[in-house]
Parts: sequence; structure tokens; C-alpha cells
Amino acid sequence: MQVTSASVEDADGQHRGRGLRGRLPMAGVVLACVTAVVVAVSGAATSVPALRFLPPGHWVFNASLQSVFHVDGATASVDAVAENVPGSAGSLVVQGDTSGFVVGDSRITQFGKSSLEVTAQYDVPSDENPIQVAVAGDPYLVYPESGSVVRLGDGAQVIKAGSSLGYPVATSDGTLWLPRLSASLLCQLAPGADRVTCPVRLPKGHAGAMSVVDDKAVFVDTAADVVRTVDDDGLGDPRALGIDVSDGSRVAATDVSGRLVILDQKAHQMHLVDTTGATEPVHVAMPGDSYDGPVANGSVIAVVDRKAGTLNTFDTDGAAREQTPLPQESGTPRITRGEDDRMYVDGAEGEHVLVVDRDGSVAEVPVVVDGRPSSTEADEDRRKDGEVPAGPPQQGPPQGQQPPVSQQPPPKPPARNAPPNTDPPVVPASAPGAPVGLQASRGDGSAAVSWGAAPDNRAPITAYTISWPGGQTTALGTARSVTIPGLANGTSYVFTVTATNAAGTGPGVSSNPVVPAPPFHAASEPLNLSGDNDTANTTISANWEVPADMGTGTFVHYLIDIVGVRQATNADQSISYTDLQVDGEVTINVTAVTQSPDGQQVPGATATVVTGQSGGGAEEVRLTRGPDTDQWCGPDPACAWMHVELIGLAPNTAYDLMPDSTDTLYENPGYTITTDDSGYGVTDQFAYHGVGNTVWVTATSQADGSVTRSNDLPWEAG
Repeated sequence: MQVTSASVEDADGQHRGRGLRGRLPMAGVVLACVTAVVVAVSGAATSVPALRFLPPGHWVFNASLQSVFHVDGATASVDAVAENVPGSAGSLVVQGDTSGFVVGDSRITQFGKSSLEVTAQYDVPSDENPIQVAVAGDPYLVYPESGSVVRLGDGAQVIKAGSSLGYPVATSDGTLWLPRLSASLLCQLAPGADRVTCPVRLPKGHAGAMSVVDDKAVFVDTAADVVRTVDDDGLGDPRALGIDVSDGSRVAATDVSGRLVILDQKAHQMHLVDTTGATEPVHVAMPGDSYDGPVANGSVIAVVDRKAGTLNTFDTDGAAREQTPLPQESGTPRITRGEDDRMYVDGAEGEHVLVVDRDGSVAEVPVVVDGRPSSTEADEDRRKDGEVPAGPPQQGPPQGQQPPVSQQPPPKPPARNAPPNTDPPVVPASAPGAPVGLQASRGDGSAAVSWGAAPDNRAPITAYTISWPGGQTTALGTARSVTIPGLANGTSYVFTVTATNAAGTGPGVSSNPVVPAPPFHAASEPLNLSGDNDTANTTISANWEVPADMGTGTFVHYLIDIVGVRQATNADQSISYTDLQVDGEVTINVTAVTQSPDGQQVPGATATVVTGQSGGGAEEVRLTRGPDTDQWCGPDPACAWMHVELIGLAPNTAYDLMPDSTDTLYENPGYTITTDDSGYGVTDQFAYHGVGNTVWVTATSQADGSVTRSNDLPWEAG
């Protein structure tokens, strides 16, 4: 079974723990960007004095008027409007602590919540519909398909989260939880962090959705029909839901009075589940099959019935409160949770808003009347201050006399503020803003630095300056990247980039630290690998030497693969198993594994040996070419040690080794070696360089004088 939170169109991404004032996760539409351009837009109507703060509420965008309206949920009225705010039909308004963001289909426009003036614009990074999440601090926009998170504030910071994401949730401390169900991981983005971590691994094959209950992140496991708490240490103990969750059911992002809210459209039911198990689940009949939501605010549940064209509210026990017709506007309405714990349903054209109060009651707020903004508290304040004329007196009946109701003229729309200024005053150019999206990556004695365009502030950018400890360089105003050569490998560097135009040089922004290093390469194959399969003692053993090139990483271990029998790792250059009984030849592969600078364990080249079978009493002196040496042979490139192995000889016995050659002039004093408990011994002795000759070694037992001769080894160059 698969459970998803409400779709982006359903706007069921608005989450936060109960009790968090002012910042709530909300679902949204297409979004935001990496490149910021500050724009000059004048004529913002109904500006709010700097020391006056709007009450918590909700913002809505009207595309036909290119205006943003603030709805005070407590009074169910519009109390501020910012005009000349660019946006497209269906744009979503996201708000931070001091700024609002109109998220359109091609750009984001930032405006001040006090000045109600546009301050910047950002290109959208993707045509994917994002999910809006408001937390304590800057709001987020989450792109589920691309696995990206954008933090809005003074600019737009893009943070990669990995693979595709499910619907996020947030807790009141500002932690953003991001399910990566395709990877069986639950990830988090801590407040102010610039990277996503994934501390929680899900059981393989278990899908589901996240929610927040009593300000604690939980995971609804639809494979097992259980709910489990989530924290940095992993998943808590499972608690049975007490219901069979259908495929495609939706889970509200936050709880209602400690209960999970699950909308099961296939079963035509909504379930309220007590996660403590103290009470039985509550089941609410939902006769339709085309809903948006559910959205919860701790005390009320709101669901939009698209087919019936109504907004339905329920209390904490699932009892129906009100059923209200949706605004009659073309397009699909959007339901969100406001910063004041009320819920809001926007008409698709931004002309009406339904306000769901904390008790479940619903009020309709007309945002636009006859194509003009409705009256606002800000208008009244300005009239009182004499800034806006009250208008000509209305002609009417004599004093004290009222006309019949049927003869009363229809109410006239309230006076608007001054019409938008179609010819805004020229704003002088100023120094550029800071570049955005600055990134640096290391090279071999170099670094690559890239950035997004800085806001030009009404004068073309002529140059970018890139500086670092010990140097700086400049790039053209159209450049977006440079490569910095001549850096020291192993030294950390931070790069700062500033933009310059005719008005001056703007503020700098610093990159992530990078440490130049040579390109990573893995280790070569281990040297002089030998192996033995002693079926009499049921022993398989192997010995090898350190690779000639250990690569540029850090040694981790050797990987030993006795093909078809066993795999193991070992830090030493030998391994032996005394519990194996394998008849015939055995293939042994040995590989050195090193760790790259980015933490990956990378295997190097593999050395392979095929062992023969040796039984009880079998004796062998095995001769191979050993490592190169300049001892005794001088600089001759053909000079190397003879690698001698004694296999299956008498245990704990001294043997005199004597090398010999087809070169009649060759002589050597020999060497004595003592075997171990299994009759095994190994040594590198007898430096030799006679190319074209054949060499061999004899082993003479000091115990009984028996002689064992090695194989013949033709000596080759290098």
C-alpha cells in the first residue's frame, strides 16, 4: 500500500507543530531560483508604516490587478494591499519573517511585509511544482522529483537532498524532515544547515508518509499499518493504526488534538487515529471521491470537496461543523494553513478567500469587488490621516428620513488608493548585490569557482573579482566561472566573489572551503601472490606483498576472494583457513581497497593465483620471481630476489636452501630456514640477474638429510 500527503494542487504541505506561532509548512506551486535580480518597482499601494506590523494572517495574489492582499483572519477583512507586484495567474504567496514571496510560473518576486514594495526577483530553477514549507526562520520550497530544497530569505539557497522526495514535514524547532522512500531513508535539514543528512533507515520495502503529532515527527508505515516516531536515533517502537490503510490514502501533515488524520478516498472514509492507542480510531463517512486535503490545525480539520464545490470542516472528534460553497472563480481553489493557525481557501483568481477559524466556523472575505480591491483597514487609517479624501458627500433623503429598502441604491465600492503609477520615477543605479549560488571545487593544484549573476541594481555588471588568501583575479561581467591555477595541494582555500558596475563594487560572498589534491587513483595489484590448498589438513592459505603503487587514497584493507568458497577482508598480507575442505584447484583473488578523499572505498587492481591440491605427505619447494632489488646485482634492471616457498615439508624443521643455475659460474653460500607447525616456510633470498639462464633451489633437511628440489624457473628481464 502507498500513502501520500495531499497533492501539490491540494496544498497539503502546510505543516507545523501546534503552538508554533507565525511559521507553518504549507504546500505550494512552481517556484524559485538560483539567480537573483534586484528590481525597482514603485507605486506600492497601501504601504504599511515601518513601525506598524500587520497582524498574523494570510496573503493572496490577484493576477488581474498584479497586487498582493493581506487578509486578517481575526476580522475576516483585507487590511493591506501591495500593488505593482509582478506575478502570473495562480501564483502562490509564501512569507518569511520580514518578506513575502510571490511564486509564479517563471519567477519569484520578493516584497517587504512592512514597506509592501518589491525588493528582488528570482528566476525559477525548474518547471516542477514545489511544496512550500514554512518553519521558524526562512521558508523552504521543496522540489520532490529533483530532490532539491530552496531556502528563501535574502536570496535563494539551493540545497541538494539526493533522490526523489516524498512530502516533507517540519517541527517547531525549524527541522525539516524529507522522506526519500525510493532509498528507504528519512532525511532531515537542520535549522541553518547547508546540507541534508539521512539518519533514519526504513525497513526494506516499507512505504508510507510522514506527519507531525504533538510537534514530533512520525512515520506512517502503510506496509505494516503502524505509526512510529522519528528522531535522530532512528524509528521508535511501532504502534498499530487499528485500520487497514488503502493505497493512495492521504495523511494530513499535522495532527488534530493528538490524532493522525488519514483520508481514504477508496473506502470513502476519513480516519482519526490516536497514536497513543488510548482511544479507538474514529471513522467519518466521506461519500465523494474527489477531495483536496485533509488540512489540520490542531483543533479543526478542513477538506475541499471538488465535485460538490464545498469546503467541509470537522472538529477533533470528526463531527461535521460547516459546509460552505467554494468561491465561484475559474480554476482550482487552493487550501492552505495560515501563520495564525487558521486555514484559508483562495479562489483560483484571487478574488475571494474563505477563512476557517479555530472553532471551525467559516467566513468569506471579498478581496476584489467589481474588479477593484475591497476596502482595507489601511485605507481607513490613511483617510483619518488626511492622505486619502473621503470622497464627495452622497445625495440622500432629508435628515432623519430613510428611503424604503427597495429604493436604496446599491452600495458603491469604497474608494481606492491612488491608481497605480504607470510611469514610475527613475531610480538611480547603485552598486551590485552579492553573487548567488557560489560554489568551488578542487583540482590538482587548482580550483574551479562558479557563481550566479549578482543583482545589477540598474547598471550593467562590468566585472567580477575573485579573491583568496594570497591572490585574486578578475573576470568579465558576463562570466560565471573561472579556474584558479597555481594553488598548493593539501591547503584549504575559501574564495570570495564581488561584482562591479558603474556605481561601484557590491558586497562579497564566500565559497565553501576546498583542498586541492591530485586526481584520485586506486592501488595496483598486490605483489607475489601465492596460495595453497592442503586437503590433508583442510587448509587454504594465501600470502602476498604490498602493491607497488598504493594509489592516492588511504589504505583500508585487503579483499580476499576464495572464488566460490569464501570472501574476507584482512589488514595483513596473508590469510589462512583451517576449516575448509575443497578438492582440486582453488582460485584466490586479492585486492587492495583504499578510501578516496570523498569517503568512497575503492578497490584497486586484483592479483590472482590458482592453487593446486596438496595432500598429506606432499612436499613442494615452489620457486617464483620475487621483488626487484639492487643488492648484489647493482643497477641491473633484471636483478630480483628468488621467492622460495616450502610447502608440506616436515614441521618445525630447519632446511638448508641452496640456489643453482645453468650458469656454471654461478655460486651462492645458501640460506637456512625453519618451517612452521604446518611445514610451511617462505623467504626472498638469492639476488639474481642472469637473463636467459634457468634457476632452481634445493632444500636439505637438517633433521634427516632429505633433499627436495624446486621447480625450474627461466630467468627473464624485468
